Amino acid sequence: MEQKRGRKNIDLKYPPMLPKVIYVHIGIFILCGFLMSGKFKRKEVALVYAGQLIYLAYNIYNNSNFKYSEWQRVRALYTHIRMALRHFGCAGMFLIYSYIYDVQRLKQLRKIGETVVGIFLVAYVYALNNSTEDKRGFLSHIPGGDWSRFFFTLILACGAMCFFSGYFLRDISLSCMVILAILTVFIDCDIKYWVNVKNMHYWNQIRLISDDLCLILGFAMIGCRFDNKIKVD
Repeated sequence: MEQKRGRKNIDLKYPPMLPKVIYVHIGIFILCGFLMSGKFKRKEVALVYAGQLIYLAYNIYNNSNFKYSEWQRVRALYTHIRMALRHFGCAGMFLIYSYIYDVQRLKQLRKIGETVVGIFLVAYVYALNNSTEDKRGFLSHIPGGDWSRFFFTLILACGAMCFFSGYFLRDISLSCMVILAILTVFIDCDIKYWVNVKNMHYWNQIRLISDDLCLILGFAMIGCRFDNKIKVD
């Protein structure tokens, strides 16, 4: 017990990233928030923020320092995959946001954003059907059992295909917005379940919920801004 407690104290003492790097990220996030609130260079700021999210998603998934000690590794790996997945999806939304405020309306920028969102939806579908913890979370909160899970999977999988192809983005975005809102309210917002039963850290779960809100607003933005007939070559 003393050895485990000692390991835990050491792990908490040393952050998984260098403090200077953490402070730089915090400064960039705050600066991006101020600039976007002031409607200044929204395209460029959104691209910077999307790049930060992609970097953090990669770092969370690959940085071995996040897996603090042996007794935490299974929980830590599951938590980091969930957080990296949401970060990646939010990055795709900010790429599309930067396209909307791009004067030149570069088709390549929009296509990259749509592809990133499509990859996020594919990964979300995979987790919902192959992750034991996600399946248990779904089945314990959403009525209908596996039939409901198959229905949600079908909508999200269709969303991935639409974002990859560029067709029906308005309708599928509104559908994904509703599906993700239901999953967020009934599953991710059950903080006691994830913290007390699944042993996730409280602030990690709060970050997941905030990322879900970003994704829901992103799908709403696409549904309002894009047309079903538009396709990017």
